Formats: sequence, C-alpha cells, structure tokens
Amino acid sequence: MTPREGRGPSKIEDPGPRSFGSIESSDAFVALLLQAVEETATDVGEDLRLTHGAGGRRREALQLVAYKLEQLRFHLATSRRRLNDLRNLRLIVEGEPSMDRERREGLERCA
Repeated sequence: MTPREGRGPSKIEDPGPRSFGSIESSDAFVALLLQAVEETATDVGEDLRLTHGAGGRRREALQLVAYKLEQLRFHLATSRRRLNDLRNLRLIVEGEPSMDRERREGLERCA
C-alpha cells in the first residue's frame, strides 16, 4: 500500500469562470498546482524509500516520476517568478510605485 492510497484527491475549489482573469488569479492557481506537485513528490519519495534495495520496473518508474515531478516543480516555480515580475511591471506601468514612494515619504515625515 502506498502512502497516497486510501486518501481521496485533494479538494480544489472551483475559482469560477474568471479563474485566469488577472495575474493574481493565475498566480494563485500556479501556487496551488505547485503545492500539489510538491505533495505528490513527497509521496513518491516515500514510495522510493520503501523500495530501497529492490530493483525492478516499479522502482525505475518511481525514479522517473520523481525526476519528472522535479522538472515540473522547477518550471512552476519559474512561472510564479515570472508572474510576480509581470505584476511588478504592471504596477510600474500603472504608476503604482510612485504611490508607494509617496507613502514611504509620508511615513518618514511622521517618524
């Protein structure tokens, strides 16, 4: 029995029809997907430890799954960084950083 057997799939609430209506909602989705990949990778790692010393196709398949999950984790983490970059660039284009600068200057005057 593997660690994931007996457990149902994680519940992911339906974010609605505009699930990718903004950079923020896309980032939230990618974050959930990344979390699911990391949890699955942990489970696969446990399965690999249980098959330590054993050979065969199952162990080779688990090693390949672990490798592919690590690739996916890397790409999702990269996607989150790119989404964050896009969010920051949007703020610059919309003039938000100037508001942040004004807030900082106001806080410095109060201190």
